[in-house]
Amino acid sequence: MRLLPDRTWSRPGPSAEQLRHDVVLGGAAAVLFVVSAELFHSAYGFDRGAGGVEAYVLFAVSGLLLAGRRRLPLTSMLVQAVLFIVIGERLDQYGATFTIQMTMFTVVYAAWAWSDRPRALVASTGIVLVAMFGWLVTALLDDGALPSGRVGLIDADIAAFAYSLAINVVYFGGAIAWGQAAWRSARRRAEIDAQQERERSARRLDQERAVHDERVRIARDLHDVVAHHISGIGVQAAGAGRVLDRDPASARAALTTIESSSRRAVAQMHQLVGLLRESDDDHARTPQPGLADVAALAGGEAPVVEHRVVGEPFAVPETVDLSLFRVAQEAVTNVRRHARARRASVVVRYVAEPRAVEVEVLDDGHPAPGRDTGGGYGLRGIAERAALHDGVAEVGPRPQGGWRVRVRVPVGES
Repeated sequence: MRLLPDRTWSRPGPSAEQLRHDVVLGGAAAVLFVVSAELFHSAYGFDRGAGGVEAYVLFAVSGLLLAGRRRLPLTSMLVQAVLFIVIGERLDQYGATFTIQMTMFTVVYAAWAWSDRPRALVASTGIVLVAMFGWLVTALLDDGALPSGRVGLIDADIAAFAYSLAINVVYFGGAIAWGQAAWRSARRRAEIDAQQERERSARRLDQERAVHDERVRIARDLHDVVAHHISGIGVQAAGAGRVLDRDPASARAALTTIESSSRRAVAQMHQLVGLLRESDDDHARTPQPGLADVAALAGGEAPVVEHRVVGEPFAVPETVDLSLFRVAQEAVTNVRRHARARRASVVVRYVAEPRAVEVEVLDDGHPAPGRDTGGGYGLRGIAERAALHDGVAEVGPRPQGGWRVRVRVPVGES
């Protein structure tokens, strides 16, 4: 059986804004309580205590205690209990005022809602309950405090005594239960916030990892295409150095330099790509796809993806060919995963003047939760590929509905 309240989680202290709010509340409560004391005196003519101001002073201090209900919850509860008994003893009927009753309830609630010291909380609450109920029982047992006789099934004095005790049990028990519920609610909110932060951190890590993987893939693609050409330059330069007859010495020296430079470039590129790949070099090498393979992305049932080629096809650099295929692949994948579309199309467009090649993916869907709307890693990779070739990327919703991804890359004369 648990004897101490659940305080396995330490509730963070009140924020600066909450403390400022409490100070304002305490000042306002002090003024309101003094006014309530005067109203009570004016209505019933009860004595205001020493010097005619004791009631005002005690009520003002009681109101000011609300300023420390979150910062010093146990102290506020203990001091208010003392004030409650002092007011009841010194000023008699003033203890029945709503403002004093409300303050006592509030500080008990605040102690259980904010204290992170379970032993001190239980001890302080025990002291308050013993003092309050002891004082109550003593007051009730005074001569003339309870009615006498019988008008119902129970003697009047017993009924009044039981009723007063029951009211106070509900009063203090309710404050404690409500405070404990508030503490548990704060813990649940903190756990939810922590879980959401962990999920946000995980998403950030996933995005960073995906961006890294995309860059590794770009690096691998460039390596496979560009390295082939540079190696060919080295082979051709070496052959030219052996067959050229006119000014063979100068030609041979120049071609030897070309050969040496190309080989150094290949070696350096291997090193740089190796850094980008890290441990990715074990990936299987396969022939690199290009615009001719975009048609393979079409088809399917949900959604149906159509493929079209616009313009007269012409040869494009292999790096552009590969990158535009990757753009189409990423965009079509995004449509199928997130668009909730019925139909989509992927268009490869060859532009003669100025010479450029373009890939455009359109759909008639609407964004679903989690759809990449421009800030995600997939479309970021598309933008990176476009920028790599001095191209432009346009990504976003279409005026007539649906989504559009378009990348245009300029290409020179082959």
